[in-house]
Amino acid sequence: SARGAEGTAASGLCVTVSDAPTSSTNCTYTWGYWKNHEEDWPALPGGVLMLGSVAYTQAELLDIFDEPVAGNGLISLAHQLIAAKLNILAGADPSAASAAITGADALIGSLVVPPIGSGYLAPSSTSGFTQTLDDYNNGLIGPGHCATVPVDPATWGKIKGLYR
Repeated sequence: SARGAEGTAASGLCVTVSDAPTSSTNCTYTWGYWKNHEEDWPALPGGVLMLGSVAYTQAELLDIFDEPVAGNGLISLAHQLIAAKLNILAGADPSAASAAITGADALIGSLVVPPIGSGYLAPSSTSGFTQTLDDYNNGLIGPGHCATVPVDPATWGKIKGLYR
């Protein structure tokens, strides 16, 4: 049987791995991925991303990613919320995260996330939304995590790729 793009006749299996999101990628990346791969960011609507009712540029969002949580629930929530919104802009199905995103935006309101501002939320008030968004970004809920490790199908990478 002709397998073509489906794989090889010998293996009957096709492993597709990408190291950069595309506009139609229905999977998610963690906030650490987005922090370290700014060149892969999808276009921000109007050049900004809203956290609560405040608009942030890509440079400001990267500054927020670099800010240590240091007991501020607003920062940890912002890390996960930024990643979730970037994942959705990159094509991930938002349904598993949409309620948490709406709730997180409402909780953040007009607070300005450090280091851009000095907003603060107790971790106990943000932990539910933060955990749900973390689960979404890590692929535990929603469309699943994107494969980010390039695999050479002619080597041991093919075997490793089967178990990622």
